[in-house]
Amino acid sequence: MAEQFEPARFFRFLGFDSGDQQYSCPDLKTLNVYCRGDEAQLERLISHTPLHLEGDIFVVTVADFENCTMTRGRYFDSGIIIPVSYGEEKGGTYFFEFEDEHWSTATGRELWGYPKRYAKISLEQDETGARGRTWHYETALLDGSVEFDDAVTNEAWSHLAFAPNIQVRAVPEFDGDSYSHFDVIKRNTVANFVTKERRYGHGSVSLGPVDIGSGVLDGRPLEVVEVLGAEYTVGDFASTAENGTPVTLGSLV
Repeated sequence: MAEQFEPARFFRFLGFDSGDQQYSCPDLKTLNVYCRGDEAQLERLISHTPLHLEGDIFVVTVADFENCTMTRGRYFDSGIIIPVSYGEEKGGTYFFEFEDEHWSTATGRELWGYPKRYAKISLEQDETGARGRTWHYETALLDGSVEFDDAVTNEAWSHLAFAPNIQVRAVPEFDGDSYSHFDVIKRNTVANFVTKERRYGHGSVSLGPVDIGSGVLDGRPLEVVEVLGAEYTVGDFASTAENGTPVTLGSLV
């Protein structure tokens, strides 16, 4: 009698671990640049989802998971987070997101619905500030920086919630024009984050074609009306069973 196949073995072939994995990243380094966008443009973008726009400010973010405890180790993450709500839940959705490793790109997209694309990413910091960049082949996708200034505060954006993450995990049908699963999920790793260092300052940002792979901007740039400021943080990240495992907020299919 043939041995029955154990489906969990297939994760090895996919190149990433299961959705209930727990991992951490001590001394996670993150640059966030806060921008005021064009509200009408942001509304059009969010209209492609079942989410509701909560403000005209978005975050350009770059993070260095140098000390990640996942099996395959270090990776960089970058993207653009927009404040949204779904029902009574408020948070931030990664509307554009990039990873610099194939396994981390697949992990976030397949398991939890993050719209990750593969790109190259860097984050550098010194005593005066920090700079994060993302590029695809020879094309610059985003370039953000902070010049430290202790006189700068977070007053301009503190009224908005950019966490927890609220994402749409949609699995298309293989034999139809709809989806076999279409879920809105919440993932709240910020609940376990321990901040060790936070510095504010003046921000700058330059955006290229951040909609690579989807073309959802129809050839237009993502508008930056004003750069409000920026922050650089160092802290201990953890994706735990309690807060790293997503919670389903709604199933539309």
